[in-house]
Amino acid sequence: MIPQTTEYYTLSIIIIVSYAIIILMHKDNYLMKQSSPKNIYLPKKKSFNTKDLKKKRTKSKIVNYVKNGKRGKKPSKFLSKLLLLILTVGSIIGVIYLSILFVTNLRKNTSLLDIETGEVVGMKDVPIFPNSSFVFEENIDDETVREFLSKGNSAYRLPPNSNLSEVFEYYKTKLPEFGWNLVNSVPEGSETMKSGYYWIKDEKGLRIYSKYNDIWYESITTKEAQEGLAERVKEEVERDLLLATEGVQDLLPDFPWVLQVPKEYIISYSVSEFNNLRKMDLKEIGGEERISLTPIANYSDKGLDYFLDLYIELINKQSSSNMCGIARTELAYTEYAKALRGTMSCSEGTHQIAVIVDPYRGVVYILDGVPASGTYFETVFTDIRPLDNKRT
Repeated sequence: MIPQTTEYYTLSIIIIVSYAIIILMHKDNYLMKQSSPKNIYLPKKKSFNTKDLKKKRTKSKIVNYVKNGKRGKKPSKFLSKLLLLILTVGSIIGVIYLSILFVTNLRKNTSLLDIETGEVVGMKDVPIFPNSSFVFEENIDDETVREFLSKGNSAYRLPPNSNLSEVFEYYKTKLPEFGWNLVNSVPEGSETMKSGYYWIKDEKGLRIYSKYNDIWYESITTKEAQEGLAERVKEEVERDLLLATEGVQDLLPDFPWVLQVPKEYIISYSVSEFNNLRKMDLKEIGGEERISLTPIANYSDKGLDYFLDLYIELINKQSSSNMCGIARTELAYTEYAKALRGTMSCSEGTHQIAVIVDPYRGVVYILDGVPASGTYFETVFTDIRPLDNKRT
């Protein structure tokens, strides 16, 4: 089926108009040839008035001027042929382009179900969505990625010009061929269950859902699949209520991150060197642990280690007596974006560090904790969330 797009209709109209002009030009030439008389008979001269003759000549000149321009000449045959050639070539190019568009669309619309793909990395009997790519292909040997896969998780990046609706429609039809049965479908925004499509096969559960506009896969139990992970949501709600009753403090409402901090820590804010954005500091009351969250740069397609280098340059510039360098890094994952974790060796000791991204404002932050043995750093890294302005 030919794609019904504005581009298609526009080209079609151009081609039709071009052919119409060509036909009309040929028609005019044909009529001129047909209307040319073979014999010309001159009528008898009639007496005429000189004044009438002058009026006719003047009128004739005006008509010729309007019809053929100031010079009163008809377009040359060369220009007519050139115009005809241009219209013909343009029409041919348009037809070729539409043919290519048709073939491309035909290939795209060839049923995705007919395309043979392998199995999703870390999953059994779950086909890869055609032309999608494993998100962590370049880091597949990292310990964090191996742990991620061993827990029954996987993630794939969508191919260009594809959307999540196509993905879910594909699996609705394809997975039953592998023995999977759809048992639950939970929309985004559900307060009692986790969003996604849930499947069951041989006492195994599978969840397919969207995160960062990618396809994510999760192995779960059959009960979790049937209930849409309702128990997990319940536990999260109970944990939040427990934190609220134990006495916690929130970050400022206009701060771009959300975190509930125990009252054993003092929260302070200061202006950073990057675009005057605020930096946050946490200090344990009566203890040694200190944690900072510092904006460092606008997010770009550069690797996260690049932003860590910027941070090290910044702190080394601020204190020449406390020189720091990267000791170890590894890829990590949060609920909202990919991250980088590791340790930083400084003159004063070893720091825990993490590079995290605010996806709503496109800013990279560095989470820095000292000493390395501090226990609250892990909680901050796990619980901190970017503030979603759309929901406030």
